[in-house]
Amino acid sequence: MKVVILILIKFFFISALFIITNEDLYLRDPVDRELFFNTYSTWLKGLFDQSTDVVGSVINLKWLPEDNLSQS
Repeated sequence: MKVVILILIKFFFISALFIITNEDLYLRDPVDRELFFNTYSTWLKGLFDQSTDVVGSVINLKWLPEDNLSQS
């Protein structure tokens, strides 16, 4: 369980670093900090929405094999 939590922390930390470097943000500046939080929260919302779409698609799949009751 500790490994999974560590992987998630690293994933979110690296994604935050990507946003900071791609947007060329300086987090000591209040305007850049606000832009970072808005961008990061939008990214997290998109990640959550896409993951719920994937889970919904997986739930709607037929996982059981078809019955072959007509063969005697």
